[in-house]
Amino acid sequence: MDFSRIKIFKCKKGMSDELFFTIFEVILVAIITVALYNFITDVSEKTIFEKNYLARDMALLINTLYAAPGEVSYAYNEDTTKFKLIYKFSPNKIEVYEKEEALQQNHPFYLFAENKNMEFGYGEIEYREKTITMFSKNDESIGVASVRDTTLS
Repeated sequence: MDFSRIKIFKCKKGMSDELFFTIFEVILVAIITVALYNFITDVSEKTIFEKNYLARDMALLINTLYAAPGEVSYAYNEDTTKFKLIYKFSPNKIEVYEKEEALQQNHPFYLFAENKNMEFGYGEIEYREKTITMFSKNDESIGVASVRDTTLS
């Protein structure tokens, strides 16, 4: 290829510097775009946002149960079928994590306000197929249990 006919390579020094800065900017934008795309796909494949959402949602539900008058029974029908989760209820806190992450210390969690005059059934609930999480409240206590869903066959 004869480069003598291409005018961009026969420019003055000021123009060639401008060309190199433009090429550098284009390459920099391409690198940033690829890195951002890789970050977004990595984040979207992880379940940290779903776990955080479920922990917050259940904590708000528990706060609502404490405030509700009388007896309440609530079936928590949030779809968690894409991953097997464990819900760990401890004093003033709910943690959500997968079975493989049980030994880790930094699980997504959320705090809830606990009424010390009511008993709360602490423990862990593990997701199983064809089950739903049931919350129940009476005058003395609040309980959480995993119940077989008879509508799912």
